Amino acid sequence: GVHAHRQEWCRVAVEQEGSFYLKFLNMLINDAIYLLDESVKKLPEVRETLQAMLNTSSWQAQPAREREEREASLRQTEQILRSDLYLARVHLRMLQYTSTEITTPFLCPEMVDRIASMLDYFLVQFLEYLSGSRTMELHDLEKYGFVPSELLSRLADVFINLFLKDKENSLAAAIAKDGRSYHDGLFDELARIAREYFLLTEDKVVQMERLGARVAEAKASEMDDEEMLGDVPDEFLDPIQYTLMKDPVKLPTSGVTLDKATIMRHLLSDPTDPFNRKPLSPEMLVPEVELKASISNWIAEQKGKAKQ
Repeated sequence: GVHAHRQEWCRVAVEQEGSFYLKFLNMLINDAIYLLDESVKKLPEVRETLQAMLNTSSWQAQPAREREEREASLRQTEQILRSDLYLARVHLRMLQYTSTEITTPFLCPEMVDRIASMLDYFLVQFLEYLSGSRTMELHDLEKYGFVPSELLSRLADVFINLFLKDKENSLAAAIAKDGRSYHDGLFDELARIAREYFLLTEDKVVQMERLGARVAEAKASEMDDEEMLGDVPDEFLDPIQYTLMKDPVKLPTSGVTLDKATIMRHLLSDPTDPFNRKPLSPEMLVPEVELKASISNWIAEQKGKAKQ
């Protein structure tokens, strides 16, 4: 039954967490973001046509052919919207389900930034609808299968599942670095809305507030580190992310050196060298041991100077 399926799923995830499961998780995230993006784009289109139809005199004044075309377009958009939102909910339920017992792949260096940015993005979207800053009424959203309160609860579960198992604070650090969606006060806003509308249990709200506090600490630490380190030598920067490399590796076919997490994230969806498109696999990466030691020594020197 379901229990046996869950056990088998956990077994496969543990055995394949470095290959199959990471690729599965990457595809799940890609699809979830795409589906939500498409839904968010279509909702205003639907609302605009529905509002136009409510103004009976203005609507009837339009040529019959134009009305028919807009009505046909509305029906098609509504059908696609329902399908996209249904699949988005399925993907989020899968993330909720799988993160309950399987957390290591979510928190590995090549995945944690992606999962953090996705969760933040979803959180911002749901809160905007729940707070009323988006113009479409909630009851209109729900008839298309978009129930922000339900989605927010599932999203909170994913946040909490990962937070409680994150011994290295990698999730909090990744959220703090997310410049697209995260902002100061995001988790405070979540707590306020969740309590006001009874969307989450008090225990879950408290856990999310704890995560928010941890993220704030990580953000402050990140800013302190940036100030302490100053300008990073170009040879220590990842050429794609322009961030300080932690585990530099050389790509054997192009000779380019970048951070291992960056190239591993790329290889999850594209098994080629991004600089020359030749075949590339994780086993082919060459550790840059001397460069890694140089980076560590430089960081130690900068910290020493800061203490003087």
